[in-house]
Amino acid sequence: MGDIVDIILPGNENSFTVGSRQENASIGDLSEFHRKLLDDPVTATLATINADGQPQLSPVWLNHDGTHINLNTVKDRLKDRNLRARPRCSIMVVDPESTYHWMTIYGEAVDFVDESDPARGQEATDNVNALSKTYIGEDPYPYRDPKGEERVVIKIKPTKFITFGAPE
Repeated sequence: MGDIVDIILPGNENSFTVGSRQENASIGDLSEFHRKLLDDPVTATLATINADGQPQLSPVWLNHDGTHINLNTVKDRLKDRNLRARPRCSIMVVDPESTYHWMTIYGEAVDFVDESDPARGQEATDNVNALSKTYIGEDPYPYRDPKGEERVVIKIKPTKFITFGAPE
């Protein structure tokens, strides 16, 4: 991804002012610099809310369709149950090459496509295979439970993006 120059280390004047923090309203409003965090194989952290109100964090692979952030999981895992019950969430993506280049996405789960859906279920299978190809270079996804599992693609509608580290 991009090189960050002139990093000011903690304890020095103006520390932690690498780049700027910006708000964006949609994927289309993101600079190419930040859209790479969504397009490249960067493992993100998804925050959902448990039934008892505690936050729950999960590492996730993601992709997007230009409008929604797409996540894929096994149906009925905790993140799936949490988002069906409480659809608000946030996702943090940090550039593994520079922790001063990151993005937080606030949004809401607006669609769940279960693999068992006769009309749309293939979308969940295709999505996990596309993610697998992007993240580990294998298609189809090789880590399915041999005893069986149902995948679900969860579509997150972003409501706000906070970006940090983009060149001016």
